[in-house]
Amino acid sequence: MIKLKTVVQQLTEENYQGIVLRFQKNRAEKFLSLFKHFRESDLSEEKLSEKLGLNKTAYYTLKSRLYEKIQEFLYTNIEDPRIELLSNVANIHNLIYNTPKDTAIAVLKKLEKELIEYDMPNELTSVYNALKKLHLSSPKYYEYAQLYNKHVAYTIALDKAEDLLSRFTKSVGEFLISRDRSMIELLQLMKAEMANVFRLYESHHLAIYRNILNISYALFIPKAQENPEEDSVEEMLAASWKIFDDNVRDANYRFLRTIFDFLAFEYYHRLRLFKNETPFFDKVNGKLDSFLLADHCCVTTLFLLSKVERYVQLNQVNKLQEEATALTHEVSKEDVPNFVYFNLYKACAAYYAKNYAEAVKTLSEVINSISLKNMLHTEVELKLFLALNHSMMNKYEQAEILIKSLSRKLNEREENDYENAHAFIRMLKIQMTSEVKEVEDKIRKLRDKFSIANEGPQRIMSFLKLDDSFVTELSRSIKKTAH
Repeated sequence: MIKLKTVVQQLTEENYQGIVLRFQKNRAEKFLSLFKHFRESDLSEEKLSEKLGLNKTAYYTLKSRLYEKIQEFLYTNIEDPRIELLSNVANIHNLIYNTPKDTAIAVLKKLEKELIEYDMPNELTSVYNALKKLHLSSPKYYEYAQLYNKHVAYTIALDKAEDLLSRFTKSVGEFLISRDRSMIELLQLMKAEMANVFRLYESHHLAIYRNILNISYALFIPKAQENPEEDSVEEMLAASWKIFDDNVRDANYRFLRTIFDFLAFEYYHRLRLFKNETPFFDKVNGKLDSFLLADHCCVTTLFLLSKVERYVQLNQVNKLQEEATALTHEVSKEDVPNFVYFNLYKACAAYYAKNYAEAVKTLSEVINSISLKNMLHTEVELKLFLALNHSMMNKYEQAEILIKSLSRKLNEREENDYENAHAFIRMLKIQMTSEVKEVEDKIRKLRDKFSIANEGPQRIMSFLKLDDSFVTELSRSIKKTAH
């Protein structure tokens, strides 16, 4: 399915104007008109085809060709200093078959030097493979054969490390939404496997992947006890930034540095060191759209909920609605952890803007889009937040249905846990009962009980601002601010 409108809206202003200019030069008025409509209007497909004077078949043909033209523009306008290098690597066969040997060797040796500087081991295998062929009758053949084998093995190790980090990240997300402690053993095995891969080669690339994994494990996975032999989070952060500073020509590190800014922010945020977290927050928040695309390296949407917590602490929740609306990022419902957290963030933005109806719509869509089976932790968080928003709209019947369902599930558990959820449920129940006296005082006491119990792996709704004004507002049987 072509998501053309989404692609057009996500274009940078520079790329958008570049495509507009290209269509204007080529006098491609139909393409230009459709392109601008996708960027600037909210017309339906049917209305848009009518406005352009096209039948259904012609409209979808134009749409498909526009998509191809955007692809072509973006493909030919990639800004990367390695593009020329990659082009030269692709031309190696021409060097072997169509260039005198000495000339070909000279070019390949220059290419080898450049690829080493950019640390591109996969491309180096092509260079060493070519140098082997050109030195078939020379003693240097064995030198290049060894270099070829070494870089093939190293490339495989890098691929394995990247794949391992991606699978680890996916598993961390699954653990966070389920809080299934049986998953911790799997995450520990992945951590040990990454350590084994790292020991095979002295590679700063492998060190970076290992550090992302180890810091993520330290921050997001509960541990029985600390391992005194392992580097601290601060030591791993410092070592990683030194690698980036020592390898400024590595294009990949321009993006991975933001991952470490995120990890540093989360580290200081969990320690409640707001002054320390600020520079890292600013860096990630300034690159938010691109950072959220790195969900194969870390659970990027966790930043959004930590951002809400930060704004609550700094009394800046008024920023949330505008910033959430400006985001062009989309998350597939198949990616359940990021789908949940992204929509929780949007619901928080609506909640703090007192747009409770929008928050209810967003949370209901999440609950109806995914299966919450074996995800009690996420079910508790989503449904309690949804019940709160219903209450803020004076829709107590809907709220009561949700909390009755949750109460039954929590009471059926063998573990005597989620005291925080039980306290929050009692808060909601009290404010629904008109016969109860001293409602505000009782809700305040339950708020305090919830806050005390709301720690550790089963912490929920840490994005809520539970101050006295919240208690006062919740205590009203008819909310003045509901809409």
